[in-house]
Amino acid sequence: MNVLIFGGTGFVGRNLTDELLANGYQVSVVTRNRQKTANSLRSGVKLIEWDNISPLSFVCELPETDAVINLAGESIGNRRWSASVKQEILASRIRTIGAIVTAINKRTIQPKVLISASAVGYYGPRQDDEITESAAAGQDFLAQVCRDWENEAYKVQSGLSRVATIRIGVVLGDEGALNRMAMPFKFYIGGPLGTGNQWLSWIHIQDLTNMIRFIIEHPELIGPINATAPEAVRMRDFCKVLGEVLRRPSWLPVPEIMLKLALGQMAEMLLHGQRAVPEKILGAGFRFKFPNLRSALEGAMDNRNGV
Repeated sequence: MNVLIFGGTGFVGRNLTDELLANGYQVSVVTRNRQKTANSLRSGVKLIEWDNISPLSFVCELPETDAVINLAGESIGNRRWSASVKQEILASRIRTIGAIVTAINKRTIQPKVLISASAVGYYGPRQDDEITESAAAGQDFLAQVCRDWENEAYKVQSGLSRVATIRIGVVLGDEGALNRMAMPFKFYIGGPLGTGNQWLSWIHIQDLTNMIRFIIEHPELIGPINATAPEAVRMRDFCKVLGEVLRRPSWLPVPEIMLKLALGQMAEMLLHGQRAVPEKILGAGFRFKFPNLRSALEGAMDNRNGV
């Protein structure tokens, strides 16, 4: 089976490529810089250069494709959210998925399935509610981004390709958000953010990549899918377990006011969470390798006793 990945050079994309190659897939990755990307991906991956501006029909080397995976988009956590950064966060997502949808509708590419990333931020702050895929979108900035991102994916004309949007929680692995969350523990100043009562929906990187492959292989899976472990936890409990795994105390909460002063509006995504339940994927028979937080953190941190 041939898979075309957009956003394949990031943390999730590289792990997904490894997962697919290990299971006999042919993988092509779309990149802006073929030479630079060649050093970050395994051999056997076909690299396709695209400027992310021109129509995909201008790319003459697009392969026959059974599945398209879209993970592309400006990071939401690297910079303070100024008006221009917020615009780029949204525009970068709409630009790429819009080009993919146009290419499918014009039959430039003809995948059986389009899987496009989204996030549990789609739901906005929900306090203690257990949230399944049928819940409505929230009203804050991240919810708007996710809603618009998903809506663009569903513009694929009916009958051309199956569309699934995966609402991803915090991904636990040897890169990404976990490294940032673990860093204060190295200096014995780890602790929850804000009150610690907010829910944190998470997923181990291996379960996420397995889930994406599972969706490719199960044509009954369509529409939104919560890509989260079955066991959401409160922030204080997450930090407690993380401290135990790292053999560090979790004792110094970061006050809400300090987060807001340091991060501005971006602090909202850390202070308010979602208790997302992966109802649809569990109903389809998917089995998590890391359903439990402690085992997931131990796996993600490679059983290390430090950071």
